[in-house]
Amino acid sequence: MNRKEIAAVLNSFEVIESSGGEEAYALVANTEENRKELNEVGVPSDVINGYGDEDTFCILSLGFSEGYIDLYDGEKVIAFDESIEFEMDGNKSVTLYKNEGEYFLCVSNDGGSVDIMNISDEQRETIKKILC
Repeated sequence: MNRKEIAAVLNSFEVIESSGGEEAYALVANTEENRKELNEVGVPSDVINGYGDEDTFCILSLGFSEGYIDLYDGEKVIAFDESIEFEMDGNKSVTLYKNEGEYFLCVSNDGGSVDIMNISDEQRETIKKILC
């Protein structure tokens, strides 16, 4: 199973209905073509069918529950190359992650919102000095 390939396939689907927040969902058509694309990257049809009905399935439920994805930024799903997560006081967590060769800082709130910032090499080195 290649999580990056699965995330790319999930991101290629047309979302027909979605909602953000704490109980976010993104529904796509449960078509033979969509199932075939996921089957080709290692996701079995019985797994896909467990996250929807005959008309649609939820790519967020599928991705998070099966461990294929790590983050939904409101537009696309992401499978991290590597990450470190810090639980903060209150309702926030901070994740430093690498994706496609770039580094990011993500602040997630329990309400489902996320703020993501690209981190420069200089900022990454500063963070490493502080943490190490």
